[in-house]
Amino acid sequence: MHLVQLPWPQQSRQNGLALIEVLLSLGLSSVMFLVLFTAQAYSQKVLIYSQQLHFANGLLDQVANQAWAYPKHFQLLASASTSDVQCLHGRYCAPEAMTQAWAAYWQSELQQLPNGALSVLCLSSCLPGGTLLLGLMWSQTLAPATDDCQRGVACVHLSLAL
Repeated sequence: MHLVQLPWPQQSRQNGLALIEVLLSLGLSSVMFLVLFTAQAYSQKVLIYSQQLHFANGLLDQVANQAWAYPKHFQLLASASTSDVQCLHGRYCAPEAMTQAWAAYWQSELQQLPNGALSVLCLSSCLPGGTLLLGLMWSQTLAPATDDCQRGVACVHLSLAL
């Protein structure tokens, strides 16, 4: 039996190609890391916005649950003047003082929302049969423009029948 001797494989000319591949992969991976970082930052902003919305809805629910008790003092619910904090801790207070104590409490809670503002408006009248509109507004870069608010301002409204 006769063996055929095969020639040695010739050396390929890929000496510089490996370096180009490494540079391309580094460039692609850095772009991917930038995309991931941007997505993570946006995800964090969305999380903060959803937490603010949850907090605002809870605060409006508190206001709505207390507003019915102060039919003659609706306008005081949005403005915090000096108040007796003991009114909220079981001490008997006149309705006007209690309204001011609640307003001061809600104003202190609004500090959790950047540039937060509470509004309490009677649409037609503040009498039975009228409508009370409660609203919260705060600065939020992700908030879209709506009929009630401009872009960058988040708004939550609640309408109560009196």
